[in-house]
Amino acid sequence: MIPIQISKTRAKNIWIQAQKLNVPSPFGKGPAAVTAAIRHLGYVQIDTISVIERCHHHILYNRIPNYNLADLYCAQEKDKTVFEYWTHALSYLPTTDFKFFAAQMNSYKKSSSAWFSSVTKEDREKVKKLLKAGPVSIRDIKDDVLVEKNHPWGSTKPSKKALQLVVG
Repeated sequence: MIPIQISKTRAKNIWIQAQKLNVPSPFGKGPAAVTAAIRHLGYVQIDTISVIERCHHHILYNRIPNYNLADLYCAQEKDKTVFEYWTHALSYLPTTDFKFFAAQMNSYKKSSSAWFSSVTKEDREKVKKLLKAGPVSIRDIKDDVLVEKNHPWGSTKPSKKALQLVVG
């Protein structure tokens, strides 16, 4: 394949167009727009940095007129059209892509990784019981005690690993 050369301006314009930043309302509005934007982008990385607002909300705000944080919540928690998963980083993904991650999720169950060594039978049973009542995210598990940092990325709830094992 012969490489083509384009100007920096042309490259910038291609990138802006691909990101839908050149269209006033490319995805519509409300929770359906959140799902459409995430589907178009492939994923939106969840970012804990919050100077004005958490960064993943900026991504959606710049593509969805009148974006409301509740729209993301609705798309994930009510409509179930997006889900959270660790890709190269924690991200929102379209539920239609879940099938592409299922094998990796299932491999965690068979893994003897040290990451899961602290998961107790009680933690797994608690998560299974919660799942029988319907879909659950780590946010829904209120009775866990946050474990302090033992690595540079932050603290976590014990049920997070149990949820990965049970669902994965």
